[in-house]
Amino acid sequence: MSDSVVGKTVSFFDRLGPGLLLAATSIGASHLVMAPRAGWKFGFQLLWLVPLTHLFKYHAFEFGPRYAAATGESLIAGYARMPGLRGWALWILLVGTVTQGIGVLAAVVGIAAAVLSTFIGHEPFAGFYIALVIGTVLLFLLFGGYGWLDFLNKVMMTVLFLVTVIVFVPACPGPGAFRHFVIPTVPAGSIAIIAGILGWMPTGIDVSIWHSLWTLEKHRDLASAESSQRRWELFRFSLMDMRVGYGLSFVVACVFLMLAGVYLHGTNDTIDGAQFAQSLAKIYTNNIGPWMYVVFMVAAFTAMYSTVYAVMDGFSRSFAETVSTLFPKIRARWRTRLYWSFVLCTAAFAFLTLVALKGKNPVTLVLDVAFLSLCIAPLYCGLNYVCVTRFIKDEKFRPGTVARVLALAGICVVGVGTLVCAAAKFGLLK
Repeated sequence: MSDSVVGKTVSFFDRLGPGLLLAATSIGASHLVMAPRAGWKFGFQLLWLVPLTHLFKYHAFEFGPRYAAATGESLIAGYARMPGLRGWALWILLVGTVTQGIGVLAAVVGIAAAVLSTFIGHEPFAGFYIALVIGTVLLFLLFGGYGWLDFLNKVMMTVLFLVTVIVFVPACPGPGAFRHFVIPTVPAGSIAIIAGILGWMPTGIDVSIWHSLWTLEKHRDLASAESSQRRWELFRFSLMDMRVGYGLSFVVACVFLMLAGVYLHGTNDTIDGAQFAQSLAKIYTNNIGPWMYVVFMVAAFTAMYSTVYAVMDGFSRSFAETVSTLFPKIRARWRTRLYWSFVLCTAAFAFLTLVALKGKNPVTLVLDVAFLSLCIAPLYCGLNYVCVTRFIKDEKFRPGTVARVLALAGICVVGVGTLVCAAAKFGLLK
């Protein structure tokens, strides 16, 4: 390979960022817990949920970098322009950010701590492992900021993807499994998992808002770009970056569900409780060799660790931006303080919650938080649609007709899914 090709590859990889952060947030609880859990309990029957969620949520996520690259501002600024009572969308976002920020961080920290403690071989929810995960992420945020978040995430995603592909190639199921991509089935007892996957696969819609903020952080000249050509270049690369991360999320979700369907369905192994990582590791060790145990555990932990990193930064960044948009006079002086206040408060709450719930099933916690994400998802999908169709001035940056139709269909699908899963959760639907 020539030096010029290597140089271009390195340059391209270096320019990627927000899209891989989207993948990092996705390839966490939904991929390492819910997708394998679906395969373990129901084989390939719920495989159709992976393309469905990725297809109908795609534009809700794509509208984040699209809006940021087209306007030089985040979706939060777009939410502030919503017609009606001044700031109503921002207040809803603020409440959602606070409530979800607390629960989501506790859930992903719990999963990361479970993987780490399973690997090392000690009590799953000992406070030491929870503190270790939270404390090191805080240090990276303090001393590295977005730069370390960007760099570490690329390394972690590369390791996880390579390991996953290596184990899947020899284990690829027969053609019969792939018909479940297009043939929906709802087996008995699957509503809770369906709700979790609809809510958190590829991830919560909140991440589209973070993505717009990360895009502005990665391409700082977007806010001041006056050249139409320069803005168009950044716009196209931002969308391509997003699609790379989104495609990675789709592939890994399919692989984990099918691996569990091949090797765990109908066995005594479980994707439940704190030892779920042990069951997943068996897939790798039984089919490649005992040495893969360490490789998988490192990859699984780095996937969850990057999720914790992205979640802690994303919710805090969203909180600070929302409050400073609601109260613009405090922006210059308080925005950074708002960010760190939220980081520290949610980190402390996550630690105390997990210690208090010692022994509680982390998978159950993830499913509960995923249902909360599902309940608010239709609103965020709708707000994102309004932002890109009404507040982007230049027509060439707006989504086309097909994209708009799919986006509206996505809002309907997520809305109907929310109603059905809520009805089932509260006993109104059997």
